[in-house]
Amino acid sequence: MEYGSPTFRRFLRYARPYLLIIVGSIVCGVLKFGLALLLPYCLAYLTDNVILAEIDDAERIRRLWNVTLVLGAGFALRLPVAYYRTYFAELAGNRTIFDIREKLYAHLQRLSLEHHQKQRTGTTTSRVINDINQAQDILDRGVMSVGVDFLFLSGAVTFLFYQNWQLALVSLFTLPLYAFTFGLLNPKMRARARLVQQQMSELSGEVNEKLSGQPVVMAFVRETSERRRFFAHHRAYFDRVMDRVRIQVWLIALGEFFTLVGPTIVLCYGTYLVMEKVIPPGELLLFYGFLSHLYLPMRRLADASAALQTQLASMDRVFALLDVDPDIQDAPGAGKLQVTDARIEFDDVRFHYREGAPVLNGISFTAEPGQSVAIVGRSGAGKSTLIKLVPRFYDLQGGAIRIDGQDVREVTQRSLRTSIGMVMQDAILFNMSVRDNILYGRQGATEDDMMLAARMAHVDEFVRELPEGYDTIIGERGVTLSGGQKQRVSIARAFLRDPKILILDEATSNLDSHAEAIIQEALERLMQGRTTLVIAHRLSTIIDCDKVVVLDDGRLVQEGTHDSLLAQPGPYRALCEEQFGAVHIEEIA
Repeated sequence: MEYGSPTFRRFLRYARPYLLIIVGSIVCGVLKFGLALLLPYCLAYLTDNVILAEIDDAERIRRLWNVTLVLGAGFALRLPVAYYRTYFAELAGNRTIFDIREKLYAHLQRLSLEHHQKQRTGTTTSRVINDINQAQDILDRGVMSVGVDFLFLSGAVTFLFYQNWQLALVSLFTLPLYAFTFGLLNPKMRARARLVQQQMSELSGEVNEKLSGQPVVMAFVRETSERRRFFAHHRAYFDRVMDRVRIQVWLIALGEFFTLVGPTIVLCYGTYLVMEKVIPPGELLLFYGFLSHLYLPMRRLADASAALQTQLASMDRVFALLDVDPDIQDAPGAGKLQVTDARIEFDDVRFHYREGAPVLNGISFTAEPGQSVAIVGRSGAGKSTLIKLVPRFYDLQGGAIRIDGQDVREVTQRSLRTSIGMVMQDAILFNMSVRDNILYGRQGATEDDMMLAARMAHVDEFVRELPEGYDTIIGERGVTLSGGQKQRVSIARAFLRDPKILILDEATSNLDSHAEAIIQEALERLMQGRTTLVIAHRLSTIIDCDKVVVLDDGRLVQEGTHDSLLAQPGPYRALCEEQFGAVHIEEIA
């Protein structure tokens, strides 16, 4: 039944390019087991034509020697055949898995920021790594081994009926029992396997989340409670594994039982036929020797069917993720963004994460070419959401955002994001060298370009102190660097990109005054000649901006220069008074 499932057929489509390799593995498998048939043939021949034959000793030795040479040659040939049977199977299986994992990872890059924020990183990682690994043997055990076993099973049944139809009927006595048992238990096996993989994803997500947040766990002394939480998740995973194991063990035990029952009946009935002189002893030995090639394929088919349930359950989850449509897609016929002046127009922009709970409600303003526009407001006013709409991390539900008159939804995402540089509050760096983290900003940049960007962002000032300079590996998320150093690398990355449009989201909010001064100077260099959108809680950092836009509860409530807004009562002046105090307001005016 599983061989007709949509998941299995879909998996085979990925394996289609490697059809010749699969066929090669099956051919080698047929040869491998075909050579093994020499043993029962030779045993029957030796019994009737050497041991029991009325011939002289010289002839007996000659026949024995000929049989020995045939067996030796057969088993010598079996060695390379067995090697290539397994090698081709592994090659086809690993290439297929490689292609699926590559496609899945590429698909994840296309999914929206909203999708990734809703999913635990560990859960997604489990699908990319664990679930696909579980499917490693689908081709080998589910296609190639099954193909070989089916061919041999068909051949063995045909030969046994040709040899002795009575013994053949007896030997097939357990076949309906096999079919009934596995038809009953296989669906349950697959359902349990799917639950195991789901629980593994939960466990992976829990571990990944808590290890990445280990400083918080330690700061709040929650090690004991986290151990208990992990135990609960781990125990749930253990229980589901054991549910699956119980069915799997029943399948194995019943398979072994049927495998033993059949030959026992054949042996007893065949011995009776020999005693009655219906068949010679050699024929019974040949028939009994062939039984292994009847029951072994049946047993292997049963085992493969059980294993396939786990593997297909994993692929169900992989294909479910592949079937998630990206929320953000290029419009049909979308062209490249052509940035000339970098004029950004927000026209009645509306957005919500949940229906009925608007985050932005009718935002309209314009950032003129080369202008720096500060977007301010209390927490939750919608500032960060607004700037994430510009590179289409999310899509607005109403209104439009235009760059030089081009709606951002009508151009390709690649050309849009290539034109934008971003420096965020949380400088996300990778477990690479300082050099590679900076070069991440522009593919194909030269060493001179990288060094210039590093100097402009003051990275060279601290790199000299690192053990291997620009080749120093800085750890996951740049953990070996200070907050200010990470932010300088992030700014250097933006310098290297050399964008027409710049977005600064709380780029200095987590820094001390000394680091802030250095980075503020680097940011001012970076902003020169670019249209810049700035979000900052520290209002002192946006005093020199050309325009200030004030948001409150998702609405634009004020717009103007720092001086003009400070000179009148309103939300902006209130924000300044909260930060600087009414006494010092005149000092920053």
